Amino acid sequence: MKKTSLILLSLIIFSCSSVREMEVFVPKPTLVQLPENVKRMVIVDKTQGNFLTAIEGVLTGEMIGIDKILSQECMTGLKNPFLKNSTIQITQHPERLKSENMTSTGFGTVMNPNQIQQIARQHNADALMVLEYFDSDFTVRDVTSPNNIGTVLFQGYAKAKVGIRIYLPKTQNIFYENSFSFSKNYGETAVNKAQLLGKLAIGTDAMKYVSYELGQYVSKRFVSYRTWEDREIMKGKTDITKRAERQIIAQDYENAIVTLENAFKTEQKNEIKSDIAHNLGYCYEIQGDLQLSKKWLTEAFTISGNAKSQWYLDKINQRIREEIVLEMQDKK
Repeated sequence: MKKTSLILLSLIIFSCSSVREMEVFVPKPTLVQLPENVKRMVIVDKTQGNFLTAIEGVLTGEMIGIDKILSQECMTGLKNPFLKNSTIQITQHPERLKSENMTSTGFGTVMNPNQIQQIARQHNADALMVLEYFDSDFTVRDVTSPNNIGTVLFQGYAKAKVGIRIYLPKTQNIFYENSFSFSKNYGETAVNKAQLLGKLAIGTDAMKYVSYELGQYVSKRFVSYRTWEDREIMKGKTDITKRAERQIIAQDYENAIVTLENAFKTEQKNEIKSDIAHNLGYCYEIQGDLQLSKKWLTEAFTISGNAKSQWYLDKINQRIREEIVLEMQDKK
């Protein structure tokens, strides 16, 4: 009964919300531009011997070869954004190289120039993206007491970190050096401690996930891409704004704009006028007119001081700045 009441309360709260969750698909500029002469790059795993992986201690010995598996997941994540969104050809060096740095917590010595040249010639590459160190860890943070049927719940935490260097063989320079990490909370249930320890092996799936996502996160610094971003529109409060809301949901944005602009001219209540302006900002963003989106969101925030419109306006201003960068990058 108590559980049912909580569910009903949650549904009531959700249904009474004044906003509707939406999404937009937006382009993102390249954060770090590789030199123009870099047309082909090879990814190199130089982490053999510096990898420290822990899976709840008791299982560490069972996870034979997990270090290589996870570094390979990271490299797959590194390659995919290039394969999907970049003109730079990307390949992977088949051999896993030994690292002079045994700690897996920081950068070691610079890669040998002769080795750089050899790998570059082998792959006809203009640059080497090298994993200099890699570390992954899965730990159990909390285990509940058994419930009335003996089930326990544990909360786990998976984390991966990597150090990346980009070498330019022609100049023998390090073009880029940085460290990154990615983490994820993880949960699992079991009916007793023995089953719980067995299920901890599933933590390798969580570590594979964070290793792959870490690679993607790093790689997206070097390519432009598109991604979904969250937005909110205001739910209609009058017949005409409800009609416009339905038009937006149906993706009939042109007619939604006509409906909303006509409603804005005749509406007397500032709260509703602000909602109309806010939704016009969303429609114009979807249509690709960021300046008109900014105009209407500015109007919405000016009328009511609504924090949601201010947040949305900040996002549009950010997109306008990114559009300028994208235009500059496209001209190169």
